Amino acid sequence: MFTTRGHVPVSGPSRLLARVCAHLADHGVSVALANDAAQIVLGAAHGCVRVAGVGLEAMVSAPDLGALRALRAAIASHVLEFAPPGVEVVMTWEGDGAGEAPPPDFRLLTVMGTQTLTPHMRRIHFHGEDLGHFDTLDALHVRLFIPPPGVAAPAWPLMDVNGRLVEQPADRRPAIRKYTIRSIDTGAGDLAIDFVLHDDAGPGAAFAATARPGDVIGVAGPGGRGLRQAERYVFLTDETGLPAVARMLEALPDDASGLVMAEVADTAGRQPLKAPAGVTVTWLYRGGQNASRLADAFETLAWPEDGPGVYLWAACEHAAARLIRASARARLRSGRDQHLIVSYWRNGMAEEQHASHKLQEQKGAAAADPAPV
Repeated sequence: MFTTRGHVPVSGPSRLLARVCAHLADHGVSVALANDAAQIVLGAAHGCVRVAGVGLEAMVSAPDLGALRALRAAIASHVLEFAPPGVEVVMTWEGDGAGEAPPPDFRLLTVMGTQTLTPHMRRIHFHGEDLGHFDTLDALHVRLFIPPPGVAAPAWPLMDVNGRLVEQPADRRPAIRKYTIRSIDTGAGDLAIDFVLHDDAGPGAAFAATARPGDVIGVAGPGGRGLRQAERYVFLTDETGLPAVARMLEALPDDASGLVMAEVADTAGRQPLKAPAGVTVTWLYRGGQNASRLADAFETLAWPEDGPGVYLWAACEHAAARLIRASARARLRSGRDQHLIVSYWRNGMAEEQHASHKLQEQKGAAAADPAPV
């Protein structure tokens, strides 16, 4: 077992500990708080944080350094986040895993080969070590760390002992893009990701267009939400969501029922989808139009009040996602249906701009209506 101990002097330690524990519990971490001491379990790591005089003491133990650093970072970063404002707080650690280290969920991937799926989609097969935590259908997305062109020694992400990212040199810092794991074999260390290719290529598409065996990128995650159990499934997607839909279809039970509406530019964009017999796949074609047809197609679907419980999953361009979400508000039945409707991209915007706009819109929506959608 690896072990590390930490201490932070801070006023109001009991109140601080309670806030940290409540936040961790809200995010699915196992927490038991009693008598100013908290037992915290995250994966294979176990921690104890307790009030000690004017401050908090923490001890974390785990069978591997990755799990140790993950729980240590979770504790330390939230202690610093919820510490009293206006006071510089420093948490010091000693023991195993000292010093800067990559984020616990970060791995390096090496290109093993490529495969052309359609004129606008390319699959890249990677090899990596210790990929087990990526093998889940609950969260399908990962962050890819793509080195700047021509940089032989990229500045991969590093975290200090308190779980905060270390600022890296801008000229060697990888670009970060979100993608979906198409398939994974943890025993063999193999992972595949499908990339959409387009003329105004950003870092992800540019990398995919020129990737060669031996090229190295980074990956972290997983994140987002994935497949949920339901009586019926409805998937709406354009090219960007096809890898996720394909992977979820392959994981459905043989007796699953539902439908897929997949939108691509033209017939050349179609690719085989392995779906249960009870799931109908319909292809939509934009032709020369820029506007998505998915929102109009969603309006044609019957949604009986007494029908089976549905999991609605949609991923597409921002404007189409907004229309689908607005229509779904009127259709989804509380306590019966589940949904995930996301915009993977936005016309005329780079990914960073799109992410920033989405964050501002979410904050505005939460301020106007705190009830969840």
